[in-house]
Amino acid sequence: MPGADDGHADTPEDRAADRLLAEAFELLPDAVSISVAVRDADGRAVDLCLEYANAAARTGRTPGAVPAQGPRGDLWSRARTAGDGVLAACLDVLNTGLPEHGVFAPARESAHRTTDHEYRAFRLGKDRLLLVLSTDRRAQALERARPRPDPGDGDGGAGSGGNDRERLRILADAGALLGASLDREATFAAVTNSVVPSLADGCLLYLADDTGRLVLTALAHRDPRRQRELRDLAEASPPHPDAEDGVGAVVRTGRHERGTDVTRALSPSPYAGEDRRTRRGPSPADSWLAVPVDRSGTVIGAMVLVRASPGRSPFTEEDVPLARELSRRATPAIENARRHAEQTEVARRLQESLLPRALPEVPGLELSARHHPGEKGTLMGGDFYDVFPSGSQGWTIAVGDVAGKGPQAAALTGLVRHTVRATGRNTTDPTALLRAVNTALLEEPPSTRRFCTTACATLRPDGSGMRLALALGGHPHPLLRRSDGTVVPVGHPGTLLGVVNEPRLRTVHHTLDPGDLLLFYTDGVTEHRSDGVMLGEAGVHTVLARTPGASAEAAVRLLEEEIAAHDPGAPTDDFAILGVRVR
Repeated sequence: MPGADDGHADTPEDRAADRLLAEAFELLPDAVSISVAVRDADGRAVDLCLEYANAAARTGRTPGAVPAQGPRGDLWSRARTAGDGVLAACLDVLNTGLPEHGVFAPARESAHRTTDHEYRAFRLGKDRLLLVLSTDRRAQALERARPRPDPGDGDGGAGSGGNDRERLRILADAGALLGASLDREATFAAVTNSVVPSLADGCLLYLADDTGRLVLTALAHRDPRRQRELRDLAEASPPHPDAEDGVGAVVRTGRHERGTDVTRALSPSPYAGEDRRTRRGPSPADSWLAVPVDRSGTVIGAMVLVRASPGRSPFTEEDVPLARELSRRATPAIENARRHAEQTEVARRLQESLLPRALPEVPGLELSARHHPGEKGTLMGGDFYDVFPSGSQGWTIAVGDVAGKGPQAAALTGLVRHTVRATGRNTTDPTALLRAVNTALLEEPPSTRRFCTTACATLRPDGSGMRLALALGGHPHPLLRRSDGTVVPVGHPGTLLGVVNEPRLRTVHHTLDPGDLLLFYTDGVTEHRSDGVMLGEAGVHTVLARTPGASAEAAVRLLEEEIAAHDPGAPTDDFAILGVRVR
């Protein structure tokens, strides 16, 4: 193996194993390199000398570059690794012996890679470093899927006569593409990209919708002009499910079809040749192969491969097994993406059902709210807010956070919200509302019981302002911004709900004057992190202090923007914000 340094003489068996391991490295989609440490007079590693790079790593090297004095080339440039911090990380590994794992972005826009890299670095023996660089799998697979000359096949593709290594490479690259995302559109595009241009010049993916109608879900072609022609043809000729050949026949029979006229593959008529008059201009493909997309014995669509490059041979029966295998591997990705989209839609609708469809119009008050479900696309969160009328001219406000995520958290969120509303018909005491919630949570079976934090408040007209009654059940203190810009927390700390039979709760009272704003929020706001530092109540306080006199909508929007700026990534926790301002 390159870089081996164990002090023992190699046996024939060792050399055979080394060759096998080196060959395996060559097939890896990740860039792998082994470098030797360059040490200073004190014995500390200060530079690297590249000793070995696998095929994925070599694709980014400048031809003829000398590897001495550190990695070279676009992918392994010393200047780039120094700017990205990876060189320093690698030197730390050599000096400490501790492995490193991290992510970095390219230092220059003109760099070979344009997306984030994930790296892992390990020390081998005393002076060698193993660096594994995982680049964007979709871009990498597309690059490596370019047709390669194949002995015995003059078309330069991986079709007839393609060797086993090339076929394995195509399947490996397809796997990297298909596993890159759960997004439905991205997955459908990955299916077509997985065969273009390695196996075909273009690819169309048809899937049956809920009514059984075949819908073009993705299309790719190596030539933009041909892609437009192919799309125009596909849109003008939706395949008919009862067609005697082409896509319709493939989906109906489960057998593959191939031919030399792509308009025949996309025939919208059940009768062969009937729609030939609809063809306009030259065909965007000279050869086509359609294979079924099969799910547990049920055909759910078809993948159509087309070729039209000069010198590239038409599809033959030798291409069918590889095309079918690619289709077989694509099916789980397609189903997972469909299921993920359905679950995300269900979660979204259920989450919406736990919130008011719209905030009410309250005389004398401005209301504004935000709710973000966090990064768990299919997991419903437990954060909620509600505003509803109570008593004569009064209004009740509830903001809370049920522990956990998913269906159980959503069910308990609904329980809490409806308990507050039902109890609010008979009392306007916030403490009584929280005690009712506590009782409802404790009556749940132990297997589904969860705790909850809730802030309950009532507002009633009081002269030119409003009279506030507020109780907190383990919830963060709302912040009150007075009309002069002063910001203070309000409320008395209370016990979490759903934990003990007799929680400690207290109602406090305040008078809100015109221009005063009361901001409720869940802990997903204050616990939002950037580089390990939470936004905290102080961060929310700072936002309000910057907006003296601003409307409820402006204050809430500014806090939302501050959360996004604090960490540009998607929030890891759901959060709710409700602003109430006296007019």
